[in-house]
Amino acid sequence: MLASQSKCILPSPFWRHPVHLLNAHLLLFVFLVFVRSHRPFFLYFCITCFLALHQSPPIFAVATRWTDPTIVLVMLIPVLIALVATFGWGTYSLYTILAPDYDVAAAWDASQNETLVAVAFMTVPSLLVALVYNFWYHSGDACEDTEQFLVFHNDKLRALYKFRKIPMCEFYEHFVDGDISFSKDCEGGDCFMCLDRHRNKFVNYKVTMRQVKWLLSQFIPIRGGFGHGNSSMKDVESTTKEIAEHYDRGNAFFHAFMGDAMNYTSGIFKEIPQFHSDHGDYQRSAADGTLEQAQFNKNQTICDKLQLKKGETMLDIGCGWGTLVRHAAREYGAKATGVTLSKEGKKYCDDAATAEKTKNSEILHMDYRNIPADRSFDKIASIEMAEHVGLNNFVDPYLKEIRERMTSETEGAFLMQVAGLRQGSNWEDVAWGLFMNKYIFPGADASTPLNWYVRQLELAGFAVQTVEKIGRHYSYTLHKWYDNWMSRKTAILSGDIDAERETLTGERLFRMWEFFLAYSVIASGQGSATCWQILAHPNVYDYNFDRWVDADESMYGGADRAGTYDYQPGAEAVLSDKAFTHKTGSKSTKSTKATSAKKKTRAKTPVKKQSAKKSAKKSATKSATKSATKKKSTRTRSSGRKKKQ
Repeated sequence: MLASQSKCILPSPFWRHPVHLLNAHLLLFVFLVFVRSHRPFFLYFCITCFLALHQSPPIFAVATRWTDPTIVLVMLIPVLIALVATFGWGTYSLYTILAPDYDVAAAWDASQNETLVAVAFMTVPSLLVALVYNFWYHSGDACEDTEQFLVFHNDKLRALYKFRKIPMCEFYEHFVDGDISFSKDCEGGDCFMCLDRHRNKFVNYKVTMRQVKWLLSQFIPIRGGFGHGNSSMKDVESTTKEIAEHYDRGNAFFHAFMGDAMNYTSGIFKEIPQFHSDHGDYQRSAADGTLEQAQFNKNQTICDKLQLKKGETMLDIGCGWGTLVRHAAREYGAKATGVTLSKEGKKYCDDAATAEKTKNSEILHMDYRNIPADRSFDKIASIEMAEHVGLNNFVDPYLKEIRERMTSETEGAFLMQVAGLRQGSNWEDVAWGLFMNKYIFPGADASTPLNWYVRQLELAGFAVQTVEKIGRHYSYTLHKWYDNWMSRKTAILSGDIDAERETLTGERLFRMWEFFLAYSVIASGQGSATCWQILAHPNVYDYNFDRWVDADESMYGGADRAGTYDYQPGAEAVLSDKAFTHKTGSKSTKSTKATSAKKKTRAKTPVKKQSAKKSAKKSATKSATKSATKKKSTRTRSSGRKKKQ
């Protein structure tokens, strides 16, 4: 293993964990109660504000101003704690006044001032907050008739929101519960199209008490999960539970929206695809093969950026269903290893490798922290897994573990594809982020702007070589997932595709994923969320920097590196026949076949470019052709002007 020349600066995670902060608050509060003096409460409030801000450095990475939502939400924490503290202090003081004789009149005569102060502490702050919340913050929400866009299946909701905007956090709760649906008169009732084109006419992005309660639950040291409890505990046991809840739903469930490629990460498109919103046919969009091709392109790009060669060892941390692992072994001749905590994912990886007859690939069913110490790898990738490791674990143990697993500090390379947030997020961005963290990816709290990821890599002793933003590809991928899911609605609701869990079943399950995918297409399409590919290497003096200059090694995405792969046979061999309501895959349609025929099959090792002489000759020919065309078009335009004159 490598001994780092560049020091790895590791922040201490213990005192920054929200659970430990809560314990500190409780101890301080108990102390102040026993002191029975209101004077130290101002000091308590100041300490609480300081700790709330200091324990969340990524908050500053997301925010650009003190008024940005992330900082406002963090500042609400000490306000709420102070509110509870004042109520508790007032209650305790009143109890000590009345406790001796339980004679209210005598207590009032003897301790009139103390009684008034105690009652004021109990009531005034709470009353003030209630007035501000109800009569100022949630006022001014009137709008046109929302039944132009929505159908209410609950009379109370209709009375409340018929002419009033619905907070987004309340809207998705009611939508998933089946109390609200989209009107057929509005974009045919399609969730994505209604939200994309009309959402600001019937929703706002204000915080409600439901959100506040959930945020406060993140400070309770009890393991939570799907929509409840603390989702930020990042020990191995908590992470295993988190992964099992989301990823062990059954492979047929994920195939229902991810398609045959079985990649739960952003693809890379080479042309703008067509969707249901363009032509009105979910089935046509799902079966056109562009998603499978985009996933092949993405896997190709990752291996090219890592400069993966035949015989090299590669590690994919958080490998999902092993598509990248098999790609590296099949297309590049590498010895590829994947690590996953999902039992269902591990099973699919092994079965698909057998069905596709892929050699030199293996899957380890374990946490990344438990990778055997004697294993090392030439190249390492982690594709949209880093968001799950936790803010406090990002440098150590996550990035530290990656550095220690590299075979060589002078030749190693690490590619991290990560989904993050835009800088200066507004309330709309925050509403989407809280929904995702509550229901889709509990515990994925390490989604931040780019600057935070770069900083963590540098703290861990890496140097960043390139950063590529693939946010638009992310939106297109999610849009294809949405069309896939909608095209299988009947099969999912009928139970032909087994996608249920004890926490999410039937129509509620379908609506949850319908809303998640539709809302995420919008969020990534407008830049609320995005995706980056970050290529890094050990920050040491004697690193082989020439590899980034050699065009044969460092180029990627060119026509000579193009290729395709039909994922469908492998998926069919692993999944039941019921999972395939229609045929998909990179060779499923005539147009895709024609495109595939034109493309070259990707070689096992990076294709060498043509010689310098040939390249110069070709460049000169192109230049001459362009010049001739330009002159011709100029003459044509000139003659046109003369005719007009």
